[in-house]
Formats: sequence, structure tokens, C-alpha cells
Amino acid sequence: MTASVRMSPQDARALRNWEVVAQMYADLSRGNGEAVLRTLSDKIEWVVTAGLPYGGTYRGRHAVLANVFARFDSEWEDFAVTPAELFAVEDVVIALGNYQGRRRETGKAMTARFAHVWRFEHGVPVAFETIADTRTMVAAMA
Repeated sequence: MTASVRMSPQDARALRNWEVVAQMYADLSRGNGEAVLRTLSDKIEWVVTAGLPYGGTYRGRHAVLANVFARFDSEWEDFAVTPAELFAVEDVVIALGNYQGRRRETGKAMTARFAHVWRFEHGVPVAFETIADTRTMVAAMA
């Protein structure tokens, strides 16, 4: 995670949720997707922006691993998820940042903007949605 990440939690619950999300992004930056998966609810609902080949809604850790994490690992080189800002209010954390990577099949690099919405219950992420610049990502795939 970059040093420019800002925090805006207004209460203890929001701060705890903010810290969970910040740790997940730190784990991702170290290539530790397993730690991220362990943090998620068993019943996580993970929504990927329509317009991407793997766009859709996935339920459960195994579905997220197979349909999202494994595909990014196999289809992109040096794929990175870099948040620039994190905002927390009660049981919602929003991250703004960039995806970066090089498509293995085409060799094309991309940097695409994202907004991530994390929803929590009892301190555990139960829902995730990415809103991404699909045009830039799909252009790297073609």
C-alpha cells in the first residue's frame, strides 16, 4: 500500500474495518492472496464489473479464488492492486486506486482506475464490489 493512503474513519468500528481492508491490500501487495481469502466471510459475495470476461457475482471463498484470483494470476503478469485512498464509515470501506498489469496473451500493459466497496458484518468482509475502468482493461486483452 502506498504512503498516500488517507484514513477517514469516524468511530471505532469504522477504524477496525478500515484496518482490515488496509491489511488485505498489504497482503495482496506481498502476493499473499491466501491471507486475503482467509479474512473474507465464508459466504462472501464478490461482484466483478460487468464488461470484463470474468465479470459477475461469485459467492464463497472458493468461487472468488477460482474465478477472480486464479484468473488474474494466470492471465496477467505483475498484476497489482494499488489503493490510493481508503474511506470508512460504519460497516462500509471504500477504496480508490489503480489496477496495473501486463496481459500475458497480448503483452499489452494497462493501468486502470477502480473503486472498491467493502461491506462488513461483525468485523468480517461479507460483500465486495469493484467498479473498474473496463475499457482500459479490455483494450489490454485485445
